[in-house]
Amino acid sequence: MSAVLTTFSNFTKTDWSTLAQEGVSSVPGGALAVFGTSLGLAYVLKYVFSKKDKFAPGPYVPFFGNALEIPTQYTWRYFAKLSEKYGPMIRLTIAGGEMLVLNKLEDIDEILVKRSGNYSSRKPLIYAGKYRSGDKRLVLLPYGPLLKKQRAAFFQMLNAKMVGGYEHIQERGTMKLLAKLTGDQTGAYLSIKNYAAETLLNLVYAKAFGSDGKDLRTLLGILESFVTDMHPRAYLVDTFPVLDYLPDALAPWRQKAKKMHAVEVEFYTRLLMEVKGRMDKGENLECFAARLWEDNEKNQLDLTTLAYVAGSAFEAGTDNTAGTILWFLVAGLLNPHTLKKAQEEIDRVVGADGYAAPTFQHLDQLPYCVALIKETFRWMPVAPVSAPHHSLKEDEYKGYRIPANTTVISNIWAVHHDDSLYPDPFTFNPDRFYKPDAKLRAESLNEEHYGFGFGRRTCPGQYLASKSVFIAAVRLLWAFNIEPPVDASGKPILPDPARCRNGLTAEPDTFGVVMKPRSDIHVQTIKQVWSDPTSA
Repeated sequence: MSAVLTTFSNFTKTDWSTLAQEGVSSVPGGALAVFGTSLGLAYVLKYVFSKKDKFAPGPYVPFFGNALEIPTQYTWRYFAKLSEKYGPMIRLTIAGGEMLVLNKLEDIDEILVKRSGNYSSRKPLIYAGKYRSGDKRLVLLPYGPLLKKQRAAFFQMLNAKMVGGYEHIQERGTMKLLAKLTGDQTGAYLSIKNYAAETLLNLVYAKAFGSDGKDLRTLLGILESFVTDMHPRAYLVDTFPVLDYLPDALAPWRQKAKKMHAVEVEFYTRLLMEVKGRMDKGENLECFAARLWEDNEKNQLDLTTLAYVAGSAFEAGTDNTAGTILWFLVAGLLNPHTLKKAQEEIDRVVGADGYAAPTFQHLDQLPYCVALIKETFRWMPVAPVSAPHHSLKEDEYKGYRIPANTTVISNIWAVHHDDSLYPDPFTFNPDRFYKPDAKLRAESLNEEHYGFGFGRRTCPGQYLASKSVFIAAVRLLWAFNIEPPVDASGKPILPDPARCRNGLTAEPDTFGVVMKPRSDIHVQTIKQVWSDPTSA
């Protein structure tokens, strides 16, 4: 019996509707029926025989477990709703596989930080990891030598000290954004996405997007599809890995993933080799990819891995930066008094006449603006649930058994909306972080919230991302009055903060915003600095 249970407990991961959409419904009906019946029987038997063990509470669903109940959109709200009924630690099962969802900071800190040696791996994703990423993408790597090499390469280039050398690139990128918005006051949504992408392209590869927009479209296509594909329920094969044994004719999802992998490898390798070619010609490039080439004798990464390391920095920085700036605008449109208070602070520091824009050198003089950015990270984190951690060996916590190979998810959104940590948590209130007399530094942007994860899998690009958000936000506030569009009757059209895109990450759905220049002098200063950076 134990052998049968062990065999079927390994049939983990996905979604029948997706299976049909991807063409796997062409599997003979009798085979699917036998498979489903056998799997359901094994799951029930496993549940019965495991009742003697004490697991965290959670909803019991026979046959396929909770696999079909976990939504691919607003997953964090589903987990938070379950915690109201079952408590802060929730046990779910996916076709016999174990999942533990943590909604309280004390539990996350104990398991993912203090016991990080056991909980820093990843459960392999077949679609997004094995086929689409070729087992090379940092965010999906299990704990091991390749992960350590990639993270070491990241930290060499993106630690708090090193990212200080990138400030001129970030400031230059924001000035291009301001210049674009002075001529397109309603185009902020796409312009901010472009700003984040192009700034990261410059930081990572020391180049700008071509005028044809092809590279930009490729990047945004990779980003938007990947945040959906990495959801554990996006493809049925990730719930039931046995489906990976199907031949290609019955697994069209495999060919789809391989095609995406080929696109990514070609795209990121081309960008990486362009940097190498420029270095070989004697150019002194200050960018992440150049440092990777210089340090690779020590790092010993193959070409595809190097391409994915640079590409991962590109992806994570672009997605998180753009999403957070957009949430800043949503929060400001819904709470205009916070924008006004921040503008008053900026004017006191750089002058209200519009002749000088704020820079990173002003950060320690802008405590309310720092608080405003930190509250944006808290109020609506762009990564509201952590990428799933994976236990290496069996453990026990608070009397609950946590088996080996348990998927552990921290609900960052629930932590950020815990009223014992943040009173009145659904109210956007920068004052909760406002410390006018504190000694501020760039790292202050990353403190007192948990938007960049926990333990050994904390986002390695967090300092670069938070600084990109800060400089963009304070310069938008300096340059523009940020207002909602109005309808025919003059009524403001406000964004709905409950609406965001599909996938594990949260970016606000498309919304309207009007960026009105604060004065002609502001516009002149923007144009002058953009055309002649030495005049700044």
